[in-house]
Amino acid sequence: MKKTLFPALFGVLAAGMALAAPPTVPELLRLVPAQARVVVAVDAAALRSHPAVQSWLMDHANWGNADTEAARFLADAGLDPLRDVTAMVVAVVSEGSKGNPIAFFAGRYDPAALSAALTKRGASPVVLGNISGLRLPEDDHAGAPAVFAQPSPELVVVGSEAAVTESLSATGAKNQLIETAVTSGQVDPRAPFWVVANLPSEARRNVSDAVERTQGSSEEPMRQVIMASGAVQRVAIQAFLDDSLRLSGVAVADTEENADLLRDAAKGVLAAARLQSQDRAPELVNVLRDVQVRAIGTQVTLASVIPVTLLEKLIAAHKVDRQGAASDHP
Repeated sequence: MKKTLFPALFGVLAAGMALAAPPTVPELLRLVPAQARVVVAVDAAALRSHPAVQSWLMDHANWGNADTEAARFLADAGLDPLRDVTAMVVAVVSEGSKGNPIAFFAGRYDPAALSAALTKRGASPVVLGNISGLRLPEDDHAGAPAVFAQPSPELVVVGSEAAVTESLSATGAKNQLIETAVTSGQVDPRAPFWVVANLPSEARRNVSDAVERTQGSSEEPMRQVIMASGAVQRVAIQAFLDDSLRLSGVAVADTEENADLLRDAAKGVLAAARLQSQDRAPELVNVLRDVQVRAIGTQVTLASVIPVTLLEKLIAAHKVDRQGAASDHP
């Protein structure tokens, strides 16, 4: 049970949707530690308001009714996964040579019930700066145990003790990764979903190993993307959702030449995807053809627009395929 508590808590909170949103995503971003090298932001309230998302939530609303530890935790904590979280920001913080996650969940909670549910599962008291929190049971496979803090009824913070303590001190420097992405226009903080990441040098060095593992692969376009991605220093991706899912992204390479290679590799993947879609999903061919990939200096940009009606059709077809596969293998 101890080994599943933190993932269960993270999953429950991440799945939650609430009726109000204190604080907002921009307010949560002020709490992100300066050392964060990956930041993911989700405006759950905005996504929840979309009819297609509402339909998806209704289709999956029965997951919390199962006789599982997650469902029991929900009941003990008084959490409703379709109501209680409105926004979240997840960051990976550099602590020495390691990266540890910290997550901020905005919404409405019952502090007493939430603390009691965690204590029941082995959490113990801990002092985090000027507030009291809980140290979650240690997971042998996750390194140091995570801590839980609730500075207000509208905010939950979960992560490593060092990162949570720094975040709650409110004295840390601004995160330059976020500042750069926003001021350069690579990310619109109003987007309901976005992610920015600095890719450390050790991660880029590992790309060569991935390339060797794909030698002789029939997926040559993807192998070329993997090879070119070894030159990427920073990425930013965002999504807006209305009548269409509008995706855009930027990859910053180390040189203009490598940016050109990455652009060409991405175009190769799109061309291969169009060929594969001609029979299985012909409606997708025009969408893939309209994807814009450009290299400007050291930056490679990508933009795509996918109609929601097409997404719903593809999801429905995938569901039918899965059901057919399940019936073939009882």
